[in-house]
Amino acid sequence: MDSDNENITGNERLRGRGAQIHARNRFLKHEIVTEHIEGLDEPFLTNSKTEVFIENPRKLVNKMTSPDVGMMSSANPYQGCEHGCIYCYARNTHNYYGFSAGLDFERKIIVKPNAAVLLRKHF
Repeated sequence: MDSDNENITGNERLRGRGAQIHARNRFLKHEIVTEHIEGLDEPFLTNSKTEVFIENPRKLVNKMTSPDVGMMSSANPYQGCEHGCIYCYARNTHNYYGFSAGLDFERKIIVKPNAAVLLRKHF
């Protein structure tokens, strides 16, 4: 078992989820680890239901500079996705919110209710 991730053991899989681990977030200074369970006060992470978080950003359209994406810009009314595609380019954006690019990307969805207004303002 990788000490940086909460892995699923044996044949147990999280149904309906593409990721099966909590990927380590490089932006967090402190995180819960499970390799020393004798000192763990918090309960183990489980396959909880999807949570929705609200964010009201100042802009919606983002310039894409990555050569492997093939788009000039993107506009996402939400961040995170229950589809669970493991190849999604947007997974790493969850790290900036303190979430993992693994399971958190699929069950912690950040919704931007002002997306339509921001899109109209951009054009």
